[in-house]
Amino acid sequence: MSLPQLINVLVAICDNPLQPRSVKDPDYCLGLGQNMQANGQKVPVIGFMKNGRFIIYDGGCRLEGARQVGMTELLALDLGKEPTRLELLMAQASIDLHRQHLPPIDRARLFSSLCKEHGCTARQLAGMLHVSEAVISRAIALLQLPDGIQQQVNEGKLDARRGYLLSQEADPARQRELASQASELSRDELERRVRKPKGDGTPQVRMKRIVCPLPSGISITVSGADLSLDDFIEALAEAQKEARKARDQALDAKTFAAVARYKARKAGA
Repeated sequence: MSLPQLINVLVAICDNPLQPRSVKDPDYCLGLGQNMQANGQKVPVIGFMKNGRFIIYDGGCRLEGARQVGMTELLALDLGKEPTRLELLMAQASIDLHRQHLPPIDRARLFSSLCKEHGCTARQLAGMLHVSEAVISRAIALLQLPDGIQQQVNEGKLDARRGYLLSQEADPARQRELASQASELSRDELERRVRKPKGDGTPQVRMKRIVCPLPSGISITVSGADLSLDDFIEALAEAQKEARKARDQALDAKTFAAVARYKARKAGA
């Protein structure tokens, strides 16, 4: 059996049929391509050779970016063998949890496929992936939404946290009605209007500011209106996702902070 090794692979022989992302953002892919062209490729694509083609299962956006800017080669980690479906799904989930690069519904589908493939519960999958059960269960809950609302969540038109609240409403017609009002309602008001199943969860303590000192000496602070621990976890995940995008685009910390402030002001306008 061949061992994994770093190789240079021709873009012309690369395929990406295993991509878990349903839609690629062309502007994001172009930015990655331009960054790789200007600064070199920092992170290899991952895949394996099959019938003379290199099959990518992580790095589809880098491949698309390379094609857009006319690159002829990519740095690749060749695994030396074709993974099983279970190995593939576990690898894709682990990569996504590390980088937070998948849209919410694509991530939910990936977690759901893993539960079916493993024959396990959300709690058991959380243990395998070393994350909290809430990360898995709240993601999979989005699949209870009608297709149209799922599309809004996946495209970022409806915040995933609001989508999770809507998933707790059992009536699809009511879900659509509330989704059309979601941008005009506070999260608390939206939560009050959702008719949750009896016995659903326990009340959460909410705070305006959560401070988490780390053993490294760094403290992480999240502030907002009525924050729960789940809100804190999701905020950290969202911040990590945006920070990793900024790093891929070769931004420094100061520029990243300025871009984040601009996006927040724009979203609130």
